[in-house]
Order: sequence, then C-alpha cells, then structure tokens
Amino acid sequence: MEKTTTNNLHRIIIFGQQNLQNSILIGFIQQNTGISCELTSIFNWRDNWNSFEGQTLVLIDAENEPQEKVQDLLEQVFDKANQTKVAFFNTHCSSAIERLMAWPMVNGIFYKDTSQEQLVKGISCIFKGEFWLSRRLIAEHLERTRSKPRKRSSCANLLTRREKQILTLTATGATNTQIADNLNVSMHTVKTHIYNLFKKIDASNRIQAVNWAKDNLEGLQEKIA
Repeated sequence: MEKTTTNNLHRIIIFGQQNLQNSILIGFIQQNTGISCELTSIFNWRDNWNSFEGQTLVLIDAENEPQEKVQDLLEQVFDKANQTKVAFFNTHCSSAIERLMAWPMVNGIFYKDTSQEQLVKGISCIFKGEFWLSRRLIAEHLERTRSKPRKRSSCANLLTRREKQILTLTATGATNTQIADNLNVSMHTVKTHIYNLFKKIDASNRIQAVNWAKDNLEGLQEKIA
C-alpha cells in the first residue's frame, strides 16, 4: 500500500550518480515512505544540511565510488552531522565496504540483490533506531572485534581534568568546534589536548578513544564549567 503522507521529521540524502536508476529509486522511496529524498553526486557534506531539525539518513551508493572517497564522506558526517544515520546500498557481498560498519553511525548495508521493497522496509527500521545488517556480517564483525575486556583501573588518572572533559564531549559526538565553544578555548587548544590524550590512551582515532572512554570514564564525567 502506497504511503502518500509527507514525513517532515525524516529526510534522506542519497550520495550517488545522477542516473536513471537512482532517480527511479528516489521516486519509489518517496512514494512508499513519504520521506523527502535528495540526490547528490558530490561527496561532500554541506553545512546548510545541519539546520534540519529532524532525523537524517545518508544513503551511499557503494557501487562506483572509491572507498577513499567514501571514507572521507564518513569523516565529514561524523564531525558535522550529529544524530545522522548512514547506510550503504548497491553493496557487493564480501566487499571492503562491509568493514565500514565499524563506524558508530552506520546502521545499514543493502546489497545489489536487495529489492526496492526490502530497501524501504530497512529504511523504516533504521529510522526507528534499528540496524539493517545481515547475520553473516554481524557474526564476522563480532569475530574480528571481540576481545577480553580490560579491567577498570587507575589508567583514567593518566588524563588531566581538561582531557577528561574533552574526551567526554567527544564521546557525545561533539565536533572540535563545538568542544572549543563549550569550553571557551581555542581550536588549537582542543587539537593539542586531543593529540595528547590519544597518545596517553594509545588511540589512533575517535572511535578508539570513545571506546576507551566507555570502558574507563564511567562515573568520571565532570561537570563542564
């Protein structure tokens, strides 16, 4: 049954080629979900998209774009688009794209043989806060990433009060700019603290740092002055 009621609280931004296939896909999604869709072939996040107050789903066409380009887009979404979910479509089974599910905002992967009806169903589930990932993919991810949990220790004492504040804000998804504004410090100061705390906890990226914070900063989040 077609859904014609417009959903103003949800939005879909599709990153992919301007072709007939994607144009048809947009029409099908809008007709069956009532959700507004926008197609762009430029893999850059626009700052004006941040003004949308509802939920945003970024759908990335995984078939033709190099992974480096996709990785760069994910970095932009992570830094600039809080509360935005990401999913891939036209994905080949066992492709390198599947490993990108490690990003915290990636909630779905749709394959080449996914029907339009299944795609619409998956989109609805993602907007409800669910994941649309195959059992095989989840099992492989768990096999790769599970390890013996670290014991909670005094390692959190390695961080200064300011570093704990910055790491806590980072864990909420705040960008460097937002952290600087919140703490009333310069961007350079924020970057310096991030560099130092990453070195102390042996983290090479935000995801590792956030995971470390979840394991070690419970009860240590300090009130931001």
